[in-house]
Amino acid sequence: MPFARRTAALAAALGCLAATVAPAAAGAAPRPGPETPSALLLTVEGGADDMRATLLVCGPAGGLHPDPATACRLVARVDGHLDALDVRPGPCTREYAPVTARAVGFWQDRPVTYTRTFDNRCELRRGTDALFDF
Repeated sequence: MPFARRTAALAAALGCLAATVAPAAAGAAPRPGPETPSALLLTVEGGADDMRATLLVCGPAGGLHPDPATACRLVARVDGHLDALDVRPGPCTREYAPVTARAVGFWQDRPVTYTRTFDNRCELRRGTDALFDF
């Protein structure tokens, strides 16, 4: 996907994310807890023309992610600190085909920003399980 189209798609997704997590101006402030809506824009980029994005909403689980319940449980397990994810240890090939995973949004009213580059897709799956599997 050309850079301009990729940027436009991300801008649209960020707009959806902002609308999802923005608290209602007239309503009461949300209380942190399992029912507090949380939303993350997740992207995976593996090369010049290989970029995927999805929206994960938790509390309740939903959004565009193919397995939101599992992904929300993974994020809850590390309380939104995605750098702490390392869920499926095991061997991977030594192939070097870098893949960058990114997340931006809010978890329990706290901002989340995550970027990590893995050596290949196997290491991405091993390190993040279903979260970036879309």
